[in-house]
Amino acid sequence: MRLRIQDVYGGVTGGRNPADETLALLAASIARHGLLQPIVVRTSAQAGRYVLVCGARRLAACRLLGMEEIDALCLDMDETMAAACYMEEHGLRRAPCAMEEAQTLSAVEKDALLSCTVLDRQAVEQRLDLLTLPARVQEIARQRGLSLEQAKPLLSACGEERQTEAALIIAERSLTPAQARRLVHGPAKGSLISGRRRTVRAALEEVNALARRLRAKGVEASVSVHSQEGGMCVQILLAHGEKQGSQQDFERKGRNT
Repeated sequence: MRLRIQDVYGGVTGGRNPADETLALLAASIARHGLLQPIVVRTSAQAGRYVLVCGARRLAACRLLGMEEIDALCLDMDETMAAACYMEEHGLRRAPCAMEEAQTLSAVEKDALLSCTVLDRQAVEQRLDLLTLPARVQEIARQRGLSLEQAKPLLSACGEERQTEAALIIAERSLTPAQARRLVHGPAKGSLISGRRRTVRAALEEVNALARRLRAKGVEASVSVHSQEGGMCVQILLAHGEKQGSQQDFERKGRNT
């Protein structure tokens, strides 16, 4: 059925603004191809009005285009059923399989495709790049339904064996895109440096804590930290007889390193 957009209001989400960075692209797609999927509404206690159940972004995009009417599916349901439908539409949604997208796009001429889609060249080429993966890796990505963001890191893995192994791990563990990138590329250099510094600081704290426990037992102990052969030398000094040097100086070195 066709409804006046001004007669649709609210919804499960309380009428929040669903705007995001892709809303303009969605509006452009609707302007070019039409609304491919109707919104879902339920009747309101107020005659002639309808409560939105599913399709907030589609409705917002149509409003952005200045449309006066919208295709809608009106269902007879109460508020509880409407909440269940909303939850199911979003909770059961699955990201499209990147390999299926790539294989579909490969069947048409790329420039012709670019001339009739609102997506940019990069979005198209990222999917087509997946077709350069070995056939075995493509099949794993297709069968397991890897999304574009899950599959992209496979392109930079070294060798078919490594790509196959990574594809299986991503699929079997349902890794997020960020986890998939870390699997293939490892942690960023900055993360490695930061992690090493945290480890060194933690080790120095343990050494200083040990020295404090020794002193609590009556043993004169201090910590010495200095550079040695391009690295770091950490020592616990136990005094024999009269204490040599300044314990405070040693501890200050440990804290400032």
